Amino acid sequence: MKFKLAVGARERNLVEYAFNQLLGQLCIRVNEREVKNSVRLFDEPLTETHTLQVGKTERLTVRIEKERKLLFGQRCRVFLNDRLYKCYEGI
Repeated sequence: MKFKLAVGARERNLVEYAFNQLLGQLCIRVNEREVKNSVRLFDEPLTETHTLQVGKTERLTVRIEKERKLLFGQRCRVFLNDRLYKCYEGI
């Protein structure tokens, strides 16, 4: 699952999320700078939460909650300052 978000009203920041369930690779980037990179081959949890601070003048808290479906696929919820911003569902 991959998605990109442009967040912020005065200061625009690009948050990119890429997760490959088959290979267990996760990469989160903010303004094309990698902030989180991990590989998990076995024992993927049902839920996983990633919290980021984005912006210099306009500070935003971005929280990405990934929920794994039982067989294959996932649902990601993105929160900005503890308010639901977007929801993605897929592989």
